[in-house]
Amino acid sequence: PPPSTRVLDRHGQPLRYFLAPDDMWRFPVTLDQVVPDFITALIASEDRHFYHHPGVNPFSALRSLWLNIRYHRTVSGASTIPMQLARLADPKSRTWEAKIIESFRAIQLCFHYSKEQILTWYINLTPYGANVVGVGAAAWYYFDKTPQGLSLGEIALLTVLPRAPNRYNPIKHPEKAKEVRNRVLRHFGEQNIFESWRIAQSLERPLLAKRAQIPRQAPHFSYWLYANSPAKAVISSTLDSSMQSIAEKQVQNRIDSLRREAIGNVAVVVLDTRTREVLAHVGSANFWDNSHQGQVDNCLSKRSPGSTLKPFLYALAFDQGHLIPDSVLLDVPTDFAGYTPENYGRSYLGLVTARDALSLSLNVPAARLLSQCGLHAFYNLLGHAGLNTIDKPPAHYGLSLALGGCEVRLIDLVTAYTALVQGGSFQPFVLELDGKNLSGQSLFSPEASRLTLDILSTVTRPTQAQAWEFTRDMPAVAWKTGTSFGHRDAWAIGLSQDLAIGVWVGNPDGSQCQNISGVRHAGPLLFDLFRTLARGQTMLPQPVAPRLITMEICSVSGCTPGPFCPVSYVPAIAGVTTLPACHMHKRIFVHQDSGLRLHGECLGQFPSKEQTIVLWPPELVAYQRAQGVPLPGLPALHPQCLDIPDESGPVIQSPSQHTPYLLRTDAPASFQRLALLAAPAPGGTKHYWYVDSRYVGQTRPEVPCFVSLESGKHEVLVTDNLGRSSQTTYLVTRNEN
Repeated sequence: PPPSTRVLDRHGQPLRYFLAPDDMWRFPVTLDQVVPDFITALIASEDRHFYHHPGVNPFSALRSLWLNIRYHRTVSGASTIPMQLARLADPKSRTWEAKIIESFRAIQLCFHYSKEQILTWYINLTPYGANVVGVGAAAWYYFDKTPQGLSLGEIALLTVLPRAPNRYNPIKHPEKAKEVRNRVLRHFGEQNIFESWRIAQSLERPLLAKRAQIPRQAPHFSYWLYANSPAKAVISSTLDSSMQSIAEKQVQNRIDSLRREAIGNVAVVVLDTRTREVLAHVGSANFWDNSHQGQVDNCLSKRSPGSTLKPFLYALAFDQGHLIPDSVLLDVPTDFAGYTPENYGRSYLGLVTARDALSLSLNVPAARLLSQCGLHAFYNLLGHAGLNTIDKPPAHYGLSLALGGCEVRLIDLVTAYTALVQGGSFQPFVLELDGKNLSGQSLFSPEASRLTLDILSTVTRPTQAQAWEFTRDMPAVAWKTGTSFGHRDAWAIGLSQDLAIGVWVGNPDGSQCQNISGVRHAGPLLFDLFRTLARGQTMLPQPVAPRLITMEICSVSGCTPGPFCPVSYVPAIAGVTTLPACHMHKRIFVHQDSGLRLHGECLGQFPSKEQTIVLWPPELVAYQRAQGVPLPGLPALHPQCLDIPDESGPVIQSPSQHTPYLLRTDAPASFQRLALLAAPAPGGTKHYWYVDSRYVGQTRPEVPCFVSLESGKHEVLVTDNLGRSSQTTYLVTRNEN
């Protein structure tokens, strides 16, 4: 018969019990899992010659027949344990014909199987009343014990209970149960089965029986394991009950304040970073709270991860060799063929190091970096990291993949993060102690892991004093937050030496949470958990990274320094990192007094001095100019240096501020686009276009850049590769007919 399923924690403590498919309680046990006194009492009570007969005891059968004939009724049975087992396995009406069949089956059983095997089957098939079958279930159901922990008095009752389960039920009829227990104990004493002093003690003790309470710990986790292995009798899980209780308590400490901000629920996952074993799994604040959809397991729900995927993108770029933490990235409004990512707060920093771009979780640099790394490479990396819910083609996600434009599960995301601690080696999470973990798969190098963790360890913690690292019991943690599209989900994922902890907050139905933030709403709970679960862990996770070296770079551009660059010494990966040469610093000559630029033949006509200038990226120049904060560029040319090409910018040919443009309401918007075109200035090879301070694309001078028509007055600006720019305005009106 199918067993009930018992889900246990890693120390053998019960988490949850599930009925067998036929609604019976069955806890199969082996003989060594039962106290020996029970076996002794059972044989003495049911079949004294169990080890000596071939399945049928002829002497008992003759004695039973004589007594039953003498008293004209059944006063004595002769069923041996093998015969009872045959009846339990194939129940029949109690007739002489059935008795003969049972006897034959009993002989067969003894011929083919050992007495120990027969006894094991018997103690697991014996009914004990209600829906309880077997001594394992009976010990729990009536006494909340294992068969190893039964007292002699409890053993005495259980040996006789199968004969009349309802009459002797110790919960329904405690007095009758105590009476029959004492009668059996006295019989054991008379037969010298047990010592007299033990019999006397047992007779004096009260019969303490009450229906066992079904354990209900870690309900989401228990149901998940049961759904995966419904036919398994015992599931020895990796969960740590004490950690689970701490995690649940910390969730309760935060849930009221979150709900005051219309954030309905929370989920927490705690993993061992080395073994990937799940140590705690809190699917919601309260499994039984239907008003907040408490039975939804938010650890397994698919949600938009926000910025939590960015560390994997930066690690990929480190391994590709074109990026190091001190590389410089552009953070300006950018249009990627109609996709225009925005930073949280819609502010931009202009130039920013990769280190700051990741720690500040800037969206535009991440999208630009993904464009450089390659969408397919990043998509494949996430798939290898176990994020299998990202299951649509790469083109479906586009560059939004770097910003969380996909769906992941909290359990999978936390598992993927453990690869950073393990030097880039990924292994799937483990739910059972006897579960086999697959061999590791390398996602990125130990060096890329180390560089990424170093960045994540500098992220400012929520609600902490500036010198948080000196706070007592504050663990050393590398962490990342995320806030999903539409303000529906907030995340915080953290890594210490031993633990990976993930927190999700939001509404299970996916409804919007106004102003939700990973830092403000998920971060505090994350550090509550680390303070209570990882006390005293003062060392950050640092994978062994033998190829990390110190590299010389230009401290302004983050590139290989030229002769005019200020330099810095920063970490890089030997044999991998290959940075382009710096083209931002240029040596020029200026008039000694006026500071005007000298060049060519006029250079010798005036007193001069050398000056190093920075040629900022054209996109940055255009953005800063549009913001009214222009960057310093080339000094103005001395008027007598006529051999220098004209420094005026490109000449905008389209659009024209004198031409009205009409947006038709009766035509598809995709068919109504405006061409941006400019004649190049001398030496101009690229044009960078901005509309209303928003970057819309770059082209060669002879190629137009197309933008969608939008009603209203607009400003267009073009800058070339030498930083020269021009601007104009145009007007679009809407045709309402």
